[in-house]
Amino acid sequence: MEQTGLTFRALNDRIDALPEQPGASLQLSRKTQLAYSIGLMATVLGLLAAKLLPSNQLYTLAITLVMLIIELISFAIAIIPKFPPRLPGFQSERRECADELDFDMPHHLALVQWLSEFPSEELQKLADYANHRNERMKEKLPLLTGSLEKLGILPIVVALYIQFRGMHWPPQLSWPEIFFSCVLILCYWTCMLQVSARLRVQLFESLLKKAATKAELREPQSAQAAST
Repeated sequence: MEQTGLTFRALNDRIDALPEQPGASLQLSRKTQLAYSIGLMATVLGLLAAKLLPSNQLYTLAITLVMLIIELISFAIAIIPKFPPRLPGFQSERRECADELDFDMPHHLALVQWLSEFPSEELQKLADYANHRNERMKEKLPLLTGSLEKLGILPIVVALYIQFRGMHWPPQLSWPEIFFSCVLILCYWTCMLQVSARLRVQLFESLLKKAATKAELREPQSAQAAST
């Protein structure tokens, strides 16, 4: 019996409900996300304390030092989720990639099978619209990222070198520098959100096209069986 009423929201919920491989290198656990949040909050509070509180007072130094310690501990917990830490290597990374593919493949096939139960015409319609939105997002994304994805990492390295070559310790950040840094972080976060949304739309398109092809192959057989 054919289902009707497939939506992108329903497909997105199915994808979000897929299990993740335990210990996957790209998996951000709730503990890691919390550590990053605490670290960023401690960084902001430390900068505000150093800029707003009197610099000649002992409590200013104490608050800044405490925020720095919290920041370092939080980022260490987030960056090194496993102990003892394991240095990445070519062989181990390839092995982990193969394990992740073995784990994800059955869930991917089950998702395609679920989609193929919908009418092929409806699947193709959603796939075409996903392709349209993907192309639109591909055109709009360079407004944020420019051509960095084509130039590679070299321009970023040069920019960082120019930015930090004259830095001394302890760093004395001015209010314009703090504001500009916050704007950069906001732009980076916005860019990451756009990239994440585009990758999800690409996944929608790929799944829908595979399911539409499978549904097209099944529908003549179903019609023939019904006629007999």
